[in-house]
Amino acid sequence: MKAVKWFAPHDMRLVEVPKPAPKPHEALIRIESTGVCGSDMHYYTDGRIGKTIITEPLILGHEYAGIVESVGADANPALVGKRVAVEPGIPCLKCEHCLRGRYNVCTTLQFPGGPPYDGALAEYSAVHAAFCFPVPDAITAAEAAMIEPLAVALHTIELAHLMPGETVAILGLGPIGLLTAQVARLAGAGRILGTDLLGYRVDVAKRYGVDAAYNAQTIDSVETILRETNGRGVDLAIDCARSTLTPAIACRVARPAGRCILTGISGEEYGQFPVDIARRKELTITWCRRFRFNFQTAIDLVASGRIDVRSLITHSFPLEQSRDAFELVSRAGENVLKTSVDQ
Repeated sequence: MKAVKWFAPHDMRLVEVPKPAPKPHEALIRIESTGVCGSDMHYYTDGRIGKTIITEPLILGHEYAGIVESVGADANPALVGKRVAVEPGIPCLKCEHCLRGRYNVCTTLQFPGGPPYDGALAEYSAVHAAFCFPVPDAITAAEAAMIEPLAVALHTIELAHLMPGETVAILGLGPIGLLTAQVARLAGAGRILGTDLLGYRVDVAKRYGVDAAYNAQTIDSVETILRETNGRGVDLAIDCARSTLTPAIACRVARPAGRCILTGISGEEYGQFPVDIARRKELTITWCRRFRFNFQTAIDLVASGRIDVRSLITHSFPLEQSRDAFELVSRAGENVLKTSVDQ
């Protein structure tokens, strides 16, 4: 089958690899759509995220959807023929964390598109059938691939314990940030402020629930958010950026005894953190590790029209042009929000 492998930074090539055969507990997915994620970009441009380093050619991609062509002997045969959103990251289901329901932090979790596990930029994938979620016919393949980033946004707000009427700051208005804004609005946020380094993202933010958005290249994010909250700070600050700087900004714009959720992935092993500010404010700081038990809710929200993922998909490329898709995202060209690779 055809697949696209990463060989070196900015070097991805179309190759032929064996078509997978499903194990007894697996489903064979004919992949229809794969989203290009911010964490993919760290691998694409740098070959690493922190200490996780690509050491040999690898198929990237973990946001994906497709049609179940067959299943193994122990998997649910009713999945055959269904379009499914695939929850990436297969845990062991046996360790302490999995048994406590915290499978997203399983230490032996196998995550596609992260070394050493091949991902979804291919024609087929075999995956644990329990992590395949059928979607309604009205949801397209590209929208189904967006269930994964929406699940991240849901887990972010879930961790935040957002109360109706609370003020929120979202740092980073890429797809995750804009999805998080929509979920925060549904959860009852009173006012949502947002910042980003790209002007076109700032310009579209109001379409996705942000009340006021600012270009962090032309304003001071901390001064602006504090001014907009009369010096109080926000109840909830959410970092959705790919930067080592934004966790510190989140701490600075949160009110005393406020909360910070750190969802963005900087790609670095270590980053800056304002320990004294966080201590003096007695902030509650929580890292978001992907998602857990959020896929079905994400599907329901998209199917009901309460969350808009469709308009976030601004560009589509065929599998053979995967490198072009990644290059577009890496340079933030053509006002790109979300790019999908479609087959």
